[in-house]
Amino acid sequence: MSTYKLRPWTEIVKLHPDVESGNTAVAAYAIDLGALAAGDPNIPAAYRDAQSFFGITYPTSGLRRMLADVLGRLCGQEGDRVLQLRSPFGGGKSHTLAALYYAAKERSALAQTPECQNLPDPGEVRVAVFDGEKFDALAGKEVGGQQIRTMWGWLAWQLGEDAFALVREHDANKTAPGGDVVAQMLGEKPTLLLLDEVLQYLERASADRVLDSTHERQAKDFMHVLSVEVARAPKAVMVYSLQASPHEALGNSALLEELDHITSRVDAKREPVTGDEVLAVLKRRLLSQPPDEATAVGVAQELSQVVTHMRESYAQTEEARHVAQDEGVALRDRMVAAYPFHPALIDIMKDRWASVKDFQRTRGAIRFLAVCMHSLKERGNAQVVLGPGDVPLEDGDVLHAFFTEVGQREPYRSVVDSDIIGARARTKPIDDRLARENPALRNVRPALRLATAILMYSFGGLTRPGSNGEQLPAGAVEDEILAACVGPDLDSTTARACLKDMSDVRGCLYLHYDGARYCFKTTPNVNFMVEQEADAVDRDRGRIDAEIKERLGAQLSQHSAFLWPERTDEIPDEDASFLVGYLPISFALKRPADQERIAKEFFEKYGDRPRRYRNGLSLAVPSRAEIEPLRRSMRYMLAIKRVMGKQSQLTREQLDQVRERQRTEEAGVESALRKLYSTVWLPRVRDGAIGIDRVEVGGRGLQATAIHARVMELLTSVSPQHVFGKVMPSKIVERMKLGQAAEGGERRLGLRVQDVQDAFFGILGFPRLTDHTVLANAIAAGVEQGLFGYVAQPSPALGEDGRYQVAPERVAFQRPLLADEIDSDTGFIMLPEALPLPPETVPAPLLDPLPDRSDEMAVTIAGTAMPGALVSVSGGGEGASQQLEEGETRFAVRVQLHAGAVNTLHVTARDANARLSQPAVMVIRQGEDDSGGGAGVTRSVQLSFWATREQLFAAWQGLANLADAAGTVHVTVEGRKDDGFDPVWLRNAVTEPIEESGAEVDG
Repeated sequence: MSTYKLRPWTEIVKLHPDVESGNTAVAAYAIDLGALAAGDPNIPAAYRDAQSFFGITYPTSGLRRMLADVLGRLCGQEGDRVLQLRSPFGGGKSHTLAALYYAAKERSALAQTPECQNLPDPGEVRVAVFDGEKFDALAGKEVGGQQIRTMWGWLAWQLGEDAFALVREHDANKTAPGGDVVAQMLGEKPTLLLLDEVLQYLERASADRVLDSTHERQAKDFMHVLSVEVARAPKAVMVYSLQASPHEALGNSALLEELDHITSRVDAKREPVTGDEVLAVLKRRLLSQPPDEATAVGVAQELSQVVTHMRESYAQTEEARHVAQDEGVALRDRMVAAYPFHPALIDIMKDRWASVKDFQRTRGAIRFLAVCMHSLKERGNAQVVLGPGDVPLEDGDVLHAFFTEVGQREPYRSVVDSDIIGARARTKPIDDRLARENPALRNVRPALRLATAILMYSFGGLTRPGSNGEQLPAGAVEDEILAACVGPDLDSTTARACLKDMSDVRGCLYLHYDGARYCFKTTPNVNFMVEQEADAVDRDRGRIDAEIKERLGAQLSQHSAFLWPERTDEIPDEDASFLVGYLPISFALKRPADQERIAKEFFEKYGDRPRRYRNGLSLAVPSRAEIEPLRRSMRYMLAIKRVMGKQSQLTREQLDQVRERQRTEEAGVESALRKLYSTVWLPRVRDGAIGIDRVEVGGRGLQATAIHARVMELLTSVSPQHVFGKVMPSKIVERMKLGQAAEGGERRLGLRVQDVQDAFFGILGFPRLTDHTVLANAIAAGVEQGLFGYVAQPSPALGEDGRYQVAPERVAFQRPLLADEIDSDTGFIMLPEALPLPPETVPAPLLDPLPDRSDEMAVTIAGTAMPGALVSVSGGGEGASQQLEEGETRFAVRVQLHAGAVNTLHVTARDANARLSQPAVMVIRQGEDDSGGGAGVTRSVQLSFWATREQLFAAWQGLANLADAAGTVHVTVEGRKDDGFDPVWLRNAVTEPIEESGAEVDG
């Protein structure tokens, strides 16, 4: 860590004279646009003239764009001329309107601001200001002996005598002028109209009757006409402000929506301050000059390193450590931008207090910070930065300013006195004890700092991510509090211990901790009751683990899940299902070498004999990082049950708190249980011995919520896939080496279904299957596709003719077969060449030698078949068939062959039940067909190219078009990799997905 010398911010920065002098009245930070335009001498000096105003104004990117757009339109440039101004925390609407006013009235003052040079200069501009908060809807305003009664009258009066003459009668009668009159009033000179607090004016105008209408309706009509005519005028601009929410709009959301739609284009709505620009806005207003950048960088580096090291030390994975480092860099940059403030304090006001009913977004926040800064400078107890924990609540002015902004002064007075700053505040004994143990903490006062920060977080709430404006509860999680409070003078370990002391039985009376968030509330907490019961539960650790096992058992009721096995025979063997053994939480606490030894015992043994179905077994390993959170939540769940057993001793409010805590702890238990098994171990062969494949959830977003479902989703759905719910019939032929010569030299023509099952569930390296039905479905599909036949007879004998000795009618081949018909105990599969022939049936003769033909010719196919069979010959010119009578076995079918064509004859015989009893094929090749089609016809297309993943996707449409035209295409794919492909990956990620697509792989 750097050895940069940290000093209090008060020794480095220079405060604005208003802050330095203690002039922290609300009026000192408020802009009254109407008074400013009228030249009222009572407005704050900082806002009284253009030069002073721009001296304290930070030109954000939004404000600079607004100035450029408005000045450009006043010069006659194209673009939006009716602009709506909505400003969140950090840049008041009135402040922006004032900037536009001074920019138009005194362009030279704006040019002195470095960031605002080279903006358009429209020359002399007519400016009219309407402040709806000040303009009386009934009486209007008297000026120069003239009584002006309406908005249109007041705007026209400021534009000049000629403009007012156009609307004099309309003003007197309170009837809105039409578009032609408004267009004349605007004229062709550069004209800027600034309208503030229009909604308040319309609210009051609704009570003023005008003939059969109301003043409000006339005013809304004028706003609409004015927006239309300004949009048409060559050098006019209208900027009007709106409240940021229905609450600020006095609850009149319908009227707010009407005014909102005056500007229909989204890009005509402007927010002058966005993101972290608020930091520069605050510093420009509260400091007399920017802080020294080198100092800001040094402080930011020191503080961000402390927070980053804290988060790294609690990170459980390498990925989490990288996240902590990235967050540290972002925090450092924000601290540089925020200095001398801690960005967490600004975020609290901007993101949380903004939802408080009475919080004034800009002027209130600036005043609160000004009061804090003045107090800390006067008292001399400032820290390195002004953060959430450094607010000097013991100063009556600061406390008053705080409650002015967040409200609830009286309800929270006892909270502040009892727990934070009172003579007997509960934080004092904690800080005194820490100071005795470590004198360096005497002036740090960790408990006071943490309690103050929590109080700042206890008002308002963040919006829940992804929700429709739903707010999270008030308060903050531990990481937020620590990140806002730790520093070189307070380490995270001490801060965590201090938080625990504050929330336990000896801690604060009003600090509530629901297992996730710390928050001060006006009701006493019940934590001490829960803690007392938790201490009793803690003395029986076995009870906690037994409860965890019981909760797991309720979720793991599947026949393929086995909870906390201690012996290898507690997980079955020869069960044709993929089994998961959920190891006990004590397993996670063992040494890695012991863990591997135990896991290999489960993979290799079943009791005192070797395990046969080792390819169908996995072990779910508990995460060490989740065990203590799980035990803690379960400990409190048991404690809460004991407290709930004493309901008669609890008030209704306390009972609600206990139930809230119960819901939180229940959620904690469920979350910890869900994350407990995030790693699965699978057996594999490594160097001739059993090894272990580790599959981890990592950052994958699993959809399932149940424990076993999540494990199976990880194994079956996440790439690369480890367990399969489908296998191609060809995979059975390939893996079982059907048709290949065995060690004795004889080809394997068939085998028992039990052998297939034993191989897939027993041999490591075979595809892992979810259960036996996967094989049954594959066998049924293979029978229907003609890859092999199936008979429910174990191990039929093989005859001298190379065919199995079994009744042909019992063999299923090339017909649909239900998976339920496949019996692993008695089933047998055989290749087509080894199928038994029907009685008295011989293969159809083949013409040999093949006739040398140049013209069409007829051939006769003759042979024998089962009595009553239907013999069909297809191919050549037209097919033909013959139905044998009962007792008739011989057939002779005559077919016509085409001249010069490749003729393939297919001969089939089906019995009375339409089952195929004799397949036969005659192939006659007389040369390639090169006739017909005309000149220039392409009969064969061959392409070869190298492509990346992206190029392959781009070329895919061309290949698909070729397949559409040809019916099928033959695809040859070559991929090269210098260091070679992992065979397991190649099989799982490439070969099997292609086979499972249904494509016929020929190599």
